[in-house]
Amino acid sequence: MASILRFDSAQTVEGRRWVVGLHVSSDCRRVSSAAVAAVGRGLDVRLHIAGGVTVPVPAEIGGRFDEVAGEIGRGDSLPDQMAAIKSGLVEVQAAAVGELLSRANLPAGRVLAVGVLDPSLWSTERGGLRDYWELGDAARLAESTGLNVVDAFAARDLARGGLGGPLTAVPEWLLLRSVQRNQVLVDLGRTTRLTWLPAGTGNSSAARIMSFDVGPGTGLLDLLTQRLSGGKQPFDHGGRLGVQGRRLTELVDSWLASPYFETPLPRWNPGGVDARAFFHDAMEKAIDAGWSVRDMLCSAAHFLAEATVRTIQRFLPESCLSGPILVCGGGQHNGMLLREIGVRLPRAELVRVSEMGIASEALDAASAGILALLHLDQVPANPPSVTGTDLCRVLGRLTPGSPQNWQRLLNDLTGSTPAVRPLRSAL
Repeated sequence: MASILRFDSAQTVEGRRWVVGLHVSSDCRRVSSAAVAAVGRGLDVRLHIAGGVTVPVPAEIGGRFDEVAGEIGRGDSLPDQMAAIKSGLVEVQAAAVGELLSRANLPAGRVLAVGVLDPSLWSTERGGLRDYWELGDAARLAESTGLNVVDAFAARDLARGGLGGPLTAVPEWLLLRSVQRNQVLVDLGRTTRLTWLPAGTGNSSAARIMSFDVGPGTGLLDLLTQRLSGGKQPFDHGGRLGVQGRRLTELVDSWLASPYFETPLPRWNPGGVDARAFFHDAMEKAIDAGWSVRDMLCSAAHFLAEATVRTIQRFLPESCLSGPILVCGGGQHNGMLLREIGVRLPRAELVRVSEMGIASEALDAASAGILALLHLDQVPANPPSVTGTDLCRVLGRLTPGSPQNWQRLLNDLTGSTPAVRPLRSAL
């Protein structure tokens, strides 16, 4: 069943440029879509998320993704079932777009393009070079919906020596930026990620965006919760289990001493930071120390909070310690985790992105749509400070939709001036 995020009937269709974003969850279990209205072009654009829809991916497709991802991790070749994944996923994506447009009362003819982000399948070659295979099929999606599709955002960044991500940093800055003050976005997902959102709206501000993985996130809490509940609870609702335990200082210090935290910036892993290594390390120590899983779960929340705050202190300006800290991801609903972060940042104001009217699923999907918009406006979306590229580029690959929608897009592009040069100069 589809999950409705939010729709704003006050936003009229006319007078705005519209894009749709599609985001496939990292475990290939959900597809989120969002409609984004834009006024203006390039980095001067004003954006509004008009609403979103999340639909589940059939279990068979998710299971196939797990199998294929595991074989890639072992260095095996891509199996034939990739075709089944692509075909099944396109059906879900097309259905998500159709339901989104219907609920938003948005005519398909008003949508300039659909931007698509999915977890893809990644491999690292000798010498550290990365390559990836997208799960989606832009041509089939364009045929199914009639809409123009922009995807393959990581490819150009990889070609310039970048990490291939995180690609949502510039879209998040465009959505959440403040003219007066710097902000920090803490994504408490399965991997914790920090994004620094510099104050301002111009090229110089965009060039200073930072975004990188902190370390394991709620994935570690989930593993411990599943162990504690015998698999009955997939995650710790609100942090209610963790708060019943006690902090194991030895365990927290052991996790914080992981060599991972010495990895220089930029750092980003397509599959996120593997929480299993931290989990298994804790389970081995627990045998000799006699720790309970409940205490380990409590300690994990302390660890995530401490790692997040230490990373802010180490890499971001000191002003971030007293400014607004925006929080998104599933961990924003874990009261214990937020409390521990707040205790360590007494001068900061923690603000859930959901309190701003933006669901986490909508933020991810909207970022995909904004990447498509930046592609159309010829604005690079991979600052070197984020991906490590040696030269920022316009990201994405455009696949035409129906002749009518393709012509509408060409008419829109005819009236625009590429904004790539100023940002390239700034970077």
